[in-house]
Amino acid sequence: MALSDAQFEQYQRDGYVVVEDCLDGAVVEAVSERIESYVRNDREEAGFERMLEPDAAEDALGDADPVRKFEGIGMVREDDVFADLVTDENVLEVVRQLQGPNLSLLRSAAMLKPPRVGSEKKYHQDAAYYPIHPMDHVTVWMALDQATTENGCMQVVPGAHRDGLLGHEAIEYDTDITIAEGDYGPEDAVALPMEPGDVLFQHCLAPHYTAPNETDDWRRAYIAAYMRNRSRFTDPDPPEWVDSYHVSGETFPGCV
Repeated sequence: MALSDAQFEQYQRDGYVVVEDCLDGAVVEAVSERIESYVRNDREEAGFERMLEPDAAEDALGDADPVRKFEGIGMVREDDVFADLVTDENVLEVVRQLQGPNLSLLRSAAMLKPPRVGSEKKYHQDAAYYPIHPMDHVTVWMALDQATTENGCMQVVPGAHRDGLLGHEAIEYDTDITIAEGDYGPEDAVALPMEPGDVLFQHCLAPHYTAPNETDDWRRAYIAAYMRNRSRFTDPDPPEWVDSYHVSGETFPGCV
């Protein structure tokens, strides 16, 4: 599942690349079923938190909660299905091409857009959330359902990762931010429709956006962000949700 020369060049130039059929169908099914069990409260959560859609009634979807996301490194520490996903060799082979052999997980999250009530995620850069140096970690966005422009597929601004970290401001609730320095619109972004099992590898400085889900179907994805094991937390007292999980290779004193 290695990147071709053209795909590697695209990542460097545009800040992202999509690898089709990166995940095996059985993997997609296992992860989807596990997420479903948490959404329907059939399984007790351990080591991570859920966030509901802020403007949706809790009973909007009947017996399923309108979950916006499950997040926390504890997802991989406490659940073997998620642990297997973030160490999937097809994914890691690509990440190693971009980051080298020594890797740690910075973020683990199931990102969901429930039918009809899944809200937009405004333009932002993933790097703005994390006090990490160097600022080049890779966000891996794994499609579990068909992602379309109607249900909120990823939309990325090509090449804008080379502009560096932009100023962000908080919106709506504490864990949501949006770019304040730039004024990106639909004309700036490239929509990336994806099939289940397709995987987007995205530079942490690439501005991106997802639209609301206007369909009757879920749009589910899983995010895993990988950083080099020589990375450092630049804030001596980082937020409690900033964590790391060793994935492969060597570790280094004083680093993550």
